[in-house]
Amino acid sequence: MEAKVILKQDLAAWIDALVKQYEVIAPVTEDGVVVFRPVSGLSEMAIEGMVGPAKSLREHFTPPTETLFDYKLEDLSAEVIPPENEERHRVIFGARACDAAALLYVDAVYSNVEPIDTAYFMRREKTYLVGLFCDKPAWSCFCTEVGDFLTNPVAMDVYLTDLGNRYYAEPLTPKGEELIGLGNFRPADENDKAANEEIRRKALERLPKRAEHETACLSYDWDHPVWIELAKKCLSCGACAFLCPTCHCFDIQEHPKLKKGSRYRCWDTCQFEKFTLMASGHNPRETRKERTRQRVFHKFKYSQERYCMLGCVGCGRCIAACPVNIDIRKVLEELEKTAVAK
Repeated sequence: MEAKVILKQDLAAWIDALVKQYEVIAPVTEDGVVVFRPVSGLSEMAIEGMVGPAKSLREHFTPPTETLFDYKLEDLSAEVIPPENEERHRVIFGARACDAAALLYVDAVYSNVEPIDTAYFMRREKTYLVGLFCDKPAWSCFCTEVGDFLTNPVAMDVYLTDLGNRYYAEPLTPKGEELIGLGNFRPADENDKAANEEIRRKALERLPKRAEHETACLSYDWDHPVWIELAKKCLSCGACAFLCPTCHCFDIQEHPKLKKGSRYRCWDTCQFEKFTLMASGHNPRETRKERTRQRVFHKFKYSQERYCMLGCVGCGRCIAACPVNIDIRKVLEELEKTAVAK
């Protein structure tokens, strides 16, 4: 598909055209941090000079709290009332390559369970992604260590790169071409393509090289001393999990009100002590040693074995947000150093 260019002076008109047809969700500054929220125009968006959104796209596909159904009880019968479907198609504008890649992982997870998660896949079907190349990676980013999706994007319809006074736009799907057709784009020329390559080259210079975690993770040591060190530091706050674009665990609760009520699900994490607490009182991951090991094994070894892909896209949010400076890159380094020595 042909790459095109739009001048920044024409961006507002393009966004307005998108808003007329879709719900547009884009980066905005909220309480001092960048998050994705519905917008009505370019003036609300925070895409210029954005280092990286504090939150991933997760909440727009699996909300932190979501009603599964309401119910009414009458004698021995019950009426189940499903939630209203979200009818409008939407565009997520400015998505990062790591967050888009994370959706493929979550797709794989939800595709391997029954019953099918209709709410998640309905949102996926009705959402189009306009990505934005990450030319200012944060100090904690390591996406290039776990994949090549920064320069070979996945799960996007359009991929934009900021060239200063204009955006270089690559339509990646027929829907992407349709979205671009709503704006005042022109075909990209050789100067545009050269500028795009230069922007990418400079960004890649600031990021780590590709590692072979897919192979190395299969030999991670279950009894490695790093788990004890992690257990000493980890506070089990769950910040790493709630900011992670590939984490997907949830709890299900009832909210009864006399003869009616609702069943809902809410985010949960394997880093919480009671996550695996059973009715019998047994807890297979009673200490932080088991829980921190589970997180790393799940992101790498188990995901590679089950889905043939890593469960980490290197967004680095867990590193930036950890209150005790746990750095998963260092953990992997320790695990793989030992594996090589053996």
